[in-house]
Amino acid sequence: MTYQRPRTGIIATLDGREYPATLAEQGQVTLLSTADPADPRFTHTPSGWHSTVPADTLDRLDEVSTRADHLGHPCLVVGISAQGSAGLYYLGPDKSKASADGFVQIDPGTWAKNAPVAELTNFREHHADLLFTTWLTHP
Repeated sequence: MTYQRPRTGIIATLDGREYPATLAEQGQVTLLSTADPADPRFTHTPSGWHSTVPADTLDRLDEVSTRADHLGHPCLVVGISAQGSAGLYYLGPDKSKASADGFVQIDPGTWAKNAPVAELTNFREHHADLLFTTWLTHP
C-alpha cells in the first residue's frame, strides 16, 4: 500500500500557482520548482527552477503542516514511513491522557508516538498565514 506523504513546509502562491518556498532576507521569498514553470521570473539552476520575489507580490504565503486524530487526540503528523508508520506529536491539552494512550514525553511539553497510519482519522492541512503575521509585526 502507498501512502501520500504529508505536505509540510513553506508554500507560496504566485499568480494562482503554488510553489514550495524558502524565506529569504529582507522580505524576499525564493520559489522552487522541479519543472519549468514557463515564467520568465524563474532561473534554471542545477537543483531546479528558482525565483526570488518580494513577499508582497505573492497571493499567499503559508507554513503548512498536516494534522490528524489518533485515539481521539489531535496530532501533528511529522512523517510517514514506507512501512506505513506515522510519527505523531500530541497537540491536545491533557498530557495525562496522552501518556495513558502511549505518547512519550521527548522534551518539556512535547509528547510523541509512532502509530500505524491506518489508525489515524480526520487528516487535514493546517495553514499558518505568514503574510498576515508579517503585516501584523511590520506595519
